[in-house]
Amino acid sequence: MPNAHRTPLEELEVAIAAGHPDRAVEAALKALAAQAPTLDVIRAAARGAASRPLSGAGTVPHGLVALASAAGLRDVLEPPALGLAILQAVSLTASATRASEASEPFLIVSGEVSHLAPSALFAVRRGDAAEAESLFLGIVEEGWERRQAGDMFFRAAVEDLGDSGHKLIVAVQVWRLAEALGFRDARLLLRPAIRYVVRGERDRAPYEAMLGVLGKERVDLETLASAARPLDDAARGKLATVVAATSEEVCVEGLLSLLRDGIAPTSLAYGIVVEAAKRALASEGYALETAHALLYAHAARFALSFSRTSERLYALFLAALRVRSPAPHVPSVGVSEAGGEGDAIRAIEEDLEARRPPEAAARVRAYLSRDFSSKRLLETLARFASTDSALANQGHNLALADACAAEYAATKAPEIAMALAKLLAASPRDEAASKGWAAHLAR
Repeated sequence: MPNAHRTPLEELEVAIAAGHPDRAVEAALKALAAQAPTLDVIRAAARGAASRPLSGAGTVPHGLVALASAAGLRDVLEPPALGLAILQAVSLTASATRASEASEPFLIVSGEVSHLAPSALFAVRRGDAAEAESLFLGIVEEGWERRQAGDMFFRAAVEDLGDSGHKLIVAVQVWRLAEALGFRDARLLLRPAIRYVVRGERDRAPYEAMLGVLGKERVDLETLASAARPLDDAARGKLATVVAATSEEVCVEGLLSLLRDGIAPTSLAYGIVVEAAKRALASEGYALETAHALLYAHAARFALSFSRTSERLYALFLAALRVRSPAPHVPSVGVSEAGGEGDAIRAIEEDLEARRPPEAAARVRAYLSRDFSSKRLLETLARFASTDSALANQGHNLALADACAAEYAATKAPEIAMALAKLLAASPRDEAASKGWAAHLAR
């Protein structure tokens, strides 16, 4: 039962740790109604989630990823839609099956960061979760040491494409969550992500294939990482061929050729995101495989931008390998042209509600071609994602809204917003809870 002496934020943290979704949502609603800062609500939920381990050593911490996505959508959504996104993340987080006992206190290893960071990476490779935790958490607290910790954490996740690439997605999202919260409670929040990166399903074959090509070619990563030429039409066409390569080795060699031509790694990373979006557009229904590839490409682009080491290029190569698949055929669907901007938004909303994925994507393209407000479009799509039950889609719609909003803002590539609309229109629909929450938030 709720404790009358606890504040709503305290009750939220306790309810999530205990696995009581109804209590957690009720507490979050009370906190939001009392005008608690949204980041305080997210922090309380994340603390509750991180305080007890999930059942199953390799379970994906979808709740923390959803909370990170809700935090990321603060620049896209206004209240009360932002409140709905937070409540979806809270509901998903509190519904996860957790151990009956709180996590044991973590041990912190202190020492020279130049030794601890590589040791942490080696611990991940050995599958030693306890040592990886103590080493990573020992260097995550301050300044440049924190950046070293992030570099090695992302490097460890990049090396392993197991579980559809979720390891890098989780590592980046939980890091972004800690960053949004000012790295308060960073050690507590990052611990579940470190455990998952160590214990989740393993697949190092793509990474080993990449190393094989780079070693054979005697690649100077430092020189390639300094390339600065933007992605022009010719290079964009070559990149499309690269991510449609028939083998991992050909894919790596093709990307290597683009880097040697002087194309900037960040430009290539954005190009890979667009290729991932095209595959999501071409897929049938709510295809999580292509959705995961899009989320992975977004996470890899973040890791590439975050790191200052030459090994940051590994994220670029693994993104290409994760997205690699036959060239997509994006269907062309004709839609009637709406009147003004408001009519065009309403037409998109109608296609989303009616579950018409091709039409929703086509209307987004038509909307953007008329130079209407992209901010309004992204807010509309993110709001729609926030009405979906996160339990029905494991928080993927929140994550996609967050990722696609960021990537569209950087690239202005219509395929990214189109892919988001298509996936949202194809996703499982359950708005029963959000309708009740919206009525409460509107009071």
